Amino acid sequence: MTTPLSLNEVEEDAFKELFNLSLGATAATLSEMVDAEIVLSVPSFSSPSPRSLLVQIHQLFGDSIGLVGMRYQFTFPSERVVPGMAVLLVRATDLCLFLEALHGDAIPVEMIGQIEADSMQLAGDVLLYTCASSLSALLESDIDCQKPFFFRGDPEALSIQLGLEEQDESQELLMLRVDFLMTGKGVTGALLTWMDGDGLPFLKTEIDHFITTHMS
Repeated sequence: MTTPLSLNEVEEDAFKELFNLSLGATAATLSEMVDAEIVLSVPSFSSPSPRSLLVQIHQLFGDSIGLVGMRYQFTFPSERVVPGMAVLLVRATDLCLFLEALHGDAIPVEMIGQIEADSMQLAGDVLLYTCASSLSALLESDIDCQKPFFFRGDPEALSIQLGLEEQDESQELLMLRVDFLMTGKGVTGALLTWMDGDGLPFLKTEIDHFITTHMS
């Protein structure tokens, strides 16, 4: 699929490498939080429309998901801005296992509803910020992150939470995804990050800069 920036093969590889490097720090942080090895898949690159992104999430995780998301914004010199979103996804049926891994102990079923939002937002605050800030450092940009939000329910209801209802359906997103497994915890999930808007051409410039300074 042609990306909204028409990235060539070298630029796509560089973008994946940037994401892969930021994920190293994220996986290490998550491993410490849950006291387990985190196995990551190879990052995949795509350029979905807002609607097709929701369809992908539904296909991956079914009718019920647990999600924590964080909006961020990269700012480059001359006030060039690239907005984005980082998302941690698990199946809602795995939320209890995820929370138990975070807390290091079994959680009574009747307590899950009371602690899941706060616990997932706290996890998102650490993990998603680690991912976004590591990527920002590699791109040599400033970063501004909003407070993470928690969502549990049908992916069809996600559009407003993820800011996708504001996106022109003809405008493709620039997205990277990696799947993860918490060894011995029975939890699988995915980490997604995408960028959008008028700032995307600036991102291409910064990817080319990364290639020149780090991959030549």
